[in-house]
Amino acid sequence: MFAWVAEMVSRPGSNSWTLRHWVVAAFALWTVFGGARVRGRMLARAATALAKDASELKAVKQWEAGHVLGMAFAESLALWGVVVRMVLGGALWQASLFYSVSLVLLLYWTPRLPTELA
Repeated sequence: MFAWVAEMVSRPGSNSWTLRHWVVAAFALWTVFGGARVRGRMLARAATALAKDASELKAVKQWEAGHVLGMAFAESLALWGVVVRMVLGGALWQASLFYSVSLVLLLYWTPRLPTELA
């Protein structure tokens, strides 16, 4: 959806990578690592608590929050693609890098039950 909105209002962009593009790419990479770390910590903590008692409400809420945060981090990569396309005037292929990584992370971080409970 973000790509569609960006394409509706954007003109053909420039193919060159500027310093600003690299800064956005660094922020996007930081977002991926931050999302993986936050999501991993929350889900690991929730999984150990759920392994002890599967009906513990606090652990279930933490498991849900970990997945929601992971999805938010993955979706924010698409927003970095919108920044590249609309704000920096980048080409579609440049923004597509961010869109595709976002889609891959959304699929990879799809919520699933902890392995102890499945």
